[in-house]
Amino acid sequence: MNKKILILLVSLVIFGSSCSDFLSVNEKNPNNASSVPAKLLLPAVLNNVAYTMNQPRRFDFAYLWHGLWSISSGYSQPTNLVQYKLLNSNYQNAFNESYTYGQNLTEIEKASTDPKDAYFLATAMIMKAYIMHNLVDCWGDVPYSEAFKSGEGILKPKYDKQQGIYEDLILKLDAAIKLIQNAPASTTAIDASSDIMFGGNMTLWAKFANTIKLRMLVHQSGMTGRDTYIKTAIATTASVGYLGAGESALVNPGFALSSGKMNPFYEYFYSAAGTSQSDGITYYNAGRDACDFMNTTADPRIGRFFNPYSGTNFAGNFLGQAAPPLTAANTSKLGYSAGAKGYMIGTFDKSAPLLTDFESLFVQAEATERGYITGSTGKALYNAAMTQSFVYMGLTAAAAATFVTVDKLTVNYDLAPNKKDLILLQKWVSLNGIAPVEIWTDYRRSGIPNFLHFSEDAAKQNATPPVRLFYPQREIDYNNDNVVAVGNINAFTSKIFWQNR
Repeated sequence: MNKKILILLVSLVIFGSSCSDFLSVNEKNPNNASSVPAKLLLPAVLNNVAYTMNQPRRFDFAYLWHGLWSISSGYSQPTNLVQYKLLNSNYQNAFNESYTYGQNLTEIEKASTDPKDAYFLATAMIMKAYIMHNLVDCWGDVPYSEAFKSGEGILKPKYDKQQGIYEDLILKLDAAIKLIQNAPASTTAIDASSDIMFGGNMTLWAKFANTIKLRMLVHQSGMTGRDTYIKTAIATTASVGYLGAGESALVNPGFALSSGKMNPFYEYFYSAAGTSQSDGITYYNAGRDACDFMNTTADPRIGRFFNPYSGTNFAGNFLGQAAPPLTAANTSKLGYSAGAKGYMIGTFDKSAPLLTDFESLFVQAEATERGYITGSTGKALYNAAMTQSFVYMGLTAAAAATFVTVDKLTVNYDLAPNKKDLILLQKWVSLNGIAPVEIWTDYRRSGIPNFLHFSEDAAKQNATPPVRLFYPQREIDYNNDNVVAVGNINAFTSKIFWQNR
């Protein structure tokens, strides 16, 4: 069977068999994922995680609430989003899918107890940390210590404290890195057919783990009295390094020009025939904050993130405007050029990002400015991040080198009065359409950008967007006692533990 098709078929089997296993299965499923070999489970999980993190509808609120996207004036404004009236039914797919993948990763762990399978065990541990910390960043307390234990009779797992989950995930990442470093010569190599992200390069897997760890620790940098913990945790794996230029965590199972087999971000907007999908490219438009900022700085990337509505003119609307000043015809669409990867929408076969090299470099730059890591300067890391962002968007390193020297406080590192704010501001620009959860997290913990125009809807429930999502309706239906035990949740005041503002 064709490898690409096999991966997709395994993904479907896993997804269909494991959702109910997490919460409500009372009998053995004949298609249980444990019967699938780890070498087939791993690519399926990677492919599925990439789908969740790159499907626009999973986290579109992050782009819409933070000035990057708007809703076309040709559509009614979505009440829940523009009035901040989130429901338990909003964005529950990302939660449910993540727990499905966590169950699949648990099956890889169970199948990889032999020392020769250390690499499979390590990758499963790293990916579980990746999905679990994203769950915490969106929902706070979530099932963790009792999750994925239906085989032990735990069908309604308790919710663990979010800070405790973070701290345990840091230890799990350390353990995964040690597994890779100390793997015996007899360890079974992971080939490119199983590892559709790093092609079996375990050095990159260790750096990926360490980069996730650094990102999680930097998230906590605004917490009072947390510096010693952060510095100590970073020091334990400092020698491993972090993802650098050209080392992005990009997933590609062999995307094909066929329905259901294309890059998930691209496929939301365009069909295999090249025609626009209904309510895709016509629904999301450019956000005015992003357009105004990039116009002001003459950022060459604006023509890659967005399409000009005429000539070389770019413009966007604010979210929630009852009568948007710009018609759909005079508003920029999300960036696209047929057959060109270096645009926001990209191509059907463009690899799907989980963590790009420029995000890693921005995180390293911030960590350096905070005194957490050494070995390079914040300026060098910031400039490298900008360079890799330009390259990712189809521009040249030379164009980036010219741009970072312009006479702008919001671009030039030497001129910026607050280096950390500059790093986060340009990170906000660079992650547009690429890393929605990190964009949301950065704003919640830092307040950068500090010029955002939030929803214009007069009926909005709060001046600023929610700081967390509500637990999914599925959890209310199947695990309500444990949901209730968490306590009352307020979308505007029940902050994630690392938010100290």
